[in-house]
Amino acid sequence: MILACVAATDTRAGEGEWKLLQDQAEEHFRRGNLPQAEQFGREALKEAETFFGPEHRTTEQSLATLYGTLRYRGKLDEALQLVTRLVTIRVKNHGPDDLSTAYALHGNAEILLIQRKFGEAEKLQRRALGVFEKKLGPMHFTTAVALHNMGAIYLEQEKYKEAERFLRAALAAKEKALKPSHLSVAHTLDSLSSALDGQGRQIEAEKVKRRAESIRRKAAAS
Repeated sequence: MILACVAATDTRAGEGEWKLLQDQAEEHFRRGNLPQAEQFGREALKEAETFFGPEHRTTEQSLATLYGTLRYRGKLDEALQLVTRLVTIRVKNHGPDDLSTAYALHGNAEILLIQRKFGEAEKLQRRALGVFEKKLGPMHFTTAVALHNMGAIYLEQEKYKEAERFLRAALAAKEKALKPSHLSVAHTLDSLSSALDGQGRQIEAEKVKRRAESIRRKAAAS
């Protein structure tokens, strides 16, 4: 009985220490203090793994924060290792069709896209997109972002027709989820313009590009 009480006390103390470190990591990340976010994130992850194990919810949360921090710090190889591990944990803990798994897949695909590993990025982004469409619907903003990223994967490979298809779907979803004058809409319009230009459809491409520029001018003036 005494041993059980001691173990419970140690666990509570461990979770308390982890939460302090995790909260600091998340706060610094929100403020853009990435070196501090990384420092606290590493400490939080170590604390979670030590007290709760490699697949516990605390470890899962710390992995998500730290991989995001490392991504924005340009430490892509390590970020990729962590987010790949996060995907594995979430598939095991929550299932392949859970939204948390899809978000991890989406983050994994984004890093692979930056690293120009297009085949792997496409495979993971498709999995994430399928979950988003099923759980959130085709016109949700998160679905729109995943559609845009699918378009970006094809655009980078100069597969312009495939890129156009996904980017038009992303545009429709963003216009539904956001205001048509939102800067995120302009971002997708820019990519769509490039996809059209790549197919030799310069007049259409220019029209789309002008719309994107108009959105940015209005945003700057407001």
